[in-house]
Amino acid sequence: MPSPAHTGRSRSFTLATAAAALTMVCGVAALVACGGGGSNGTPTPVPTPTPAPTPLTTPTPVGSLNCSPTPPPLYGIRVGVIHDSGQLRRTLDSRPVVDNVDGYCGRAGFGATDKFCFTRQEGDPQAVACDYMAVGRSGDSGRYGPTWFYNGRPCTAQPGENGCSNHPDNQFLVLTRGDGEYAACAAPDIPISTNPDRPGSRCGICTIKGKPECQ
Repeated sequence: MPSPAHTGRSRSFTLATAAAALTMVCGVAALVACGGGGSNGTPTPVPTPTPAPTPLTTPTPVGSLNCSPTPPPLYGIRVGVIHDSGQLRRTLDSRPVVDNVDGYCGRAGFGATDKFCFTRQEGDPQAVACDYMAVGRSGDSGRYGPTWFYNGRPCTAQPGENGCSNHPDNQFLVLTRGDGEYAACAAPDIPISTNPDRPGSRCGICTIKGKPECQ
């Protein structure tokens, strides 16, 4: 089948650095009233700079998508050939598979003891929205659905070239030509399963070699 931390200087480090700098200035400029903010010689307090806020990763927006219960972390993406147009041209489909957390699969219409499942049954009115939430937005088109790759490269094939190009109407589909490895990958901010027994994968792979099917 198929994330950075920022640290800031501490207050104690800032004050210690400022104090060391102040001592050096006093030693070099002996004739200057060093740190004298008043007649009693009390050093002027060194202001502590306000730390910059830590940037936060913006999650994939889901807007008013109607999907309840929401999908658990992604287990993987299933990819398959749904149409063979001949002359090495095919259409691939992708569908997210999620880990069964807190009985999700049973509540989504699948077996309660299944280890993983689709986000919804085919035909469920919430299926599309739940798939959107499970995969996020494509990095190249901005539409809900996976980002597609051909042999590790973006799907930007021109007519007549081997490779792939985004489907004009559905980001979960891709138009391909020729043999090779086709991958459908979820957005970077989508959580994947950390279950040690079923570790998740962000991408689903379809390798085509001579036959109109994934191998």
